[in-house]
Amino acid sequence: MPGAEEARRISELDGVRGVAILSVIIAHSFSAPLLWAGVDLFFVLSGFLITGILIRRKESGKPYFSYFYARRARRIVLPYLLLLAVSSLLFGTAWTKYWYWFAFFATNIAGALHQYGHESLLPLWSLAVEEQFYLVWPLIVMVTRRRALLVVSLCILIAAPVLRGVATPWFHTYAPIYYLTPFRMDLLASGAILAWVYRWKRSFFSRVSFWPNATLVGAAVLLVSLALVDPGFRTSANTIKGNVSIYAFTNIMATSLVVIALQGGGMICQLLRNPILRYAGKISYSMYLIHQGAQLLAVRFFPGRVASFGVSLALTVLYATASWYGFERRLLAGRQTMIESDTPVAT
Repeated sequence: MPGAEEARRISELDGVRGVAILSVIIAHSFSAPLLWAGVDLFFVLSGFLITGILIRRKESGKPYFSYFYARRARRIVLPYLLLLAVSSLLFGTAWTKYWYWFAFFATNIAGALHQYGHESLLPLWSLAVEEQFYLVWPLIVMVTRRRALLVVSLCILIAAPVLRGVATPWFHTYAPIYYLTPFRMDLLASGAILAWVYRWKRSFFSRVSFWPNATLVGAAVLLVSLALVDPGFRTSANTIKGNVSIYAFTNIMATSLVVIALQGGGMICQLLRNPILRYAGKISYSMYLIHQGAQLLAVRFFPGRVASFGVSLALTVLYATASWYGFERRLLAGRQTMIESDTPVAT
């Protein structure tokens, strides 16, 4: 049984989601460099939350796989189908030419091949990454012992950057490295490591109060500096040094922010507890799904960047609010513990 501290919902994690979704929206609205890393923040958070659910469920002795996959289906399927319906009404059904990618949660492969049908559906790529990872991860958590789970997570954390470096010469564009699961799984592994530490070595978070803040700021400054002075240090450049290092930097930044949120103190956590950020985090799933379609729609009638951003943000929030109060909240009804309140990027 979890203690009282573990059973409470950590409000700062909603704030982390809020930071992530607003970063992604601003990145797409203004072509802002590096803010796409909000997706990476979602991945780390997803790895933390989902691994925590799996660990707790395994220890409870209750049904494991059926519980997990039923929970995932309740969380993702209806908003997913609703997005397909709304996109079809607004932008047509060109995506049905590639229906198989959408039917089998493989839209990240569609993104790598530029076969997603319409730009409004491109956000589904990150949902595909997570669902592919979670086809395998529950089995790994179930069959491995405590220390072995940490070792496996660390191996994934190391293997993904190596794989990105090795595979870079195979591709003519950055898209496969950016979209495909094997090249992004270190982010999910980082979240899994945090879940392991939070479950069994929680005193770690109180012993390192300074370093997450310093690491977050230091990694951000270094990443921005390198991107400004080195043209090869961009994801679009598709260079070995960029593909190995850029995602490693964003992983460090995202992991540091989640650690700060779990510690619960300091100025950053005060920001993460802001009601606006927390509300954005609560409805972030549908915000993420619809935001690109809302931007495309807004640009049609409000060509100015600032105006279209304001309109698209309003449409995104209204849509996500209606989705949350219309059916998402009911699907997730019931008491949710801190670890079990999972709302990652696309899930």
